[in-house]
Amino acid sequence: MKEKLIKQYVDKISPNDIDSFARKHGTTLNNDEKNIIYNYIKRDWHTIIYGNPTGIFNEIKSKVSTSTYKKIEELFKEYKNKFRNYL
Repeated sequence: MKEKLIKQYVDKISPNDIDSFARKHGTTLNNDEKNIIYNYIKRDWHTIIYGNPTGIFNEIKSKVSTSTYKKIEELFKEYKNKFRNYL
């Protein structure tokens, strides 16, 4: 049930949602970064949430700026910890 709800949310997400979330958390993404993050979330959300996302994060790290990657790591850890009881 949880996975179905998450999938429905991810299916509706847009690149503008990614941009808005980043801005809300003090980060500005260029168009390439926004699209890279969007594509990884759309394609790999299940592994990111439930699996071992190390390979995915390593790929992202080589495609975005250092500051963007650090923010991704920070937010991932924060939200994974915050919602761990629900996943």
